Amino acid sequence: MPHSHTRILTAMAAALCTALGLGACSLGPVDFDDFLMTTSVAEARAERVAALEQVVDDSLLKQAGTLTVGIPAVESVPLAVAMSDGSRAGMDVDTAHALADALGLTSVSFVSVSEIPSALEESCDVVMGVAADGSSSVTPTGDYAQSATGLFTTQDVTAPIDASALSGASVGVQEGSISQRTMANLETGATETTFANLNEAFEALQSGSVAYVACDAYAGAYLQGVYEGVTFAGTVDDPIATGIVASSDELASAIQTALETIQSNGVNDIIRSRWLSGLPMLTESTKVSGIVVREPEPVEEEEPAEGEQGSEDDAASEDGTVPEGESGDQGAAPEQDAGTGDYSGDAYAEDYSGGEDSYAEDYSGDYYSEDYTDYGYTDDGYTDDGYYEEDYSYDSYY
Repeated sequence: MPHSHTRILTAMAAALCTALGLGACSLGPVDFDDFLMTTSVAEARAERVAALEQVVDDSLLKQAGTLTVGIPAVESVPLAVAMSDGSRAGMDVDTAHALADALGLTSVSFVSVSEIPSALEESCDVVMGVAADGSSSVTPTGDYAQSATGLFTTQDVTAPIDASALSGASVGVQEGSISQRTMANLETGATETTFANLNEAFEALQSGSVAYVACDAYAGAYLQGVYEGVTFAGTVDDPIATGIVASSDELASAIQTALETIQSNGVNDIIRSRWLSGLPMLTESTKVSGIVVREPEPVEEEEPAEGEQGSEDDAASEDGTVPEGESGDQGAAPEQDAGTGDYSGDAYAEDYSGGEDSYAEDYSGDYYSEDYTDYGYTDDGYTDDGYYEEDYSYDSYY
């Protein structure tokens, strides 16, 4: 039972003793479920599982009666986080459990995924967190999350604000993040202030050192629940829908139906409220009004001097062959940012670019070193008091 609930029930029982004239009574060991004649979480879970009716054939699943869910290795809080006991928590985890319920499946298992097609073939039924932006070789089903750069402030505003509010304002960004590059491409008139990580940026926001923080909207919404007085002010770019990829068309159809079910029965709202501090669905209507994209500066090409021709070091010969000594690649492709590609890390890795250590598969050690260093969640009740395991466990909503 959550600690806060226990304290409340203890107070209620003590008040009852007083009301009955038993002011000095000793409660002794009390079964609060019996005391209030309520159904325990364990009983509620058992009843829920017993009521499930499976709607997908076991032939579509890697393991009968179980939805095996792939979690991209690049995902981070609030989508996915590994707990100290080895279990997983996060928006994707809660969504997967809700989808399994809607599919009538009695259990869910999770695997870490680095390459989607092979994972779907070998180890999992579905993969969460796939962007519907054409960056992946697979097409996701549904739209349960969105990726965009958001603005957060301590001012009393209603999202979305007007872009004119940014003129002359100081905006904090994480050094080297996608959000920093996004803001640099906008005509805002704002002054940029850089920070090593988002926690430092939000601390500066809370202290009044900066007027806004620009970061991934979901990461910011999660931190909004930690830093008192912070509010969402809008997004500055078009949101990218994030969906789920299934191992077969038939399972994808069932997942789409299940997703529509949890989005209409209120379960998805509960999940978003828990992890995103009430952040609304990101759409065109959440975009800051009047945002102007900076026009790229024209690049002037130098004309070769009269009589000069391009050397064969610069191009292939006229017959299409590659000059001797050069590879057919004609130069390597630019290296992608951590978290982009199949998993649209804009949403969850863009402010977490700390190299491989930041995305260790076991989500331990330096995983949070880039953006969640010394974040103080333990003191704020996000770990030690059972925030995930007890107060807000998925089963507690049923």
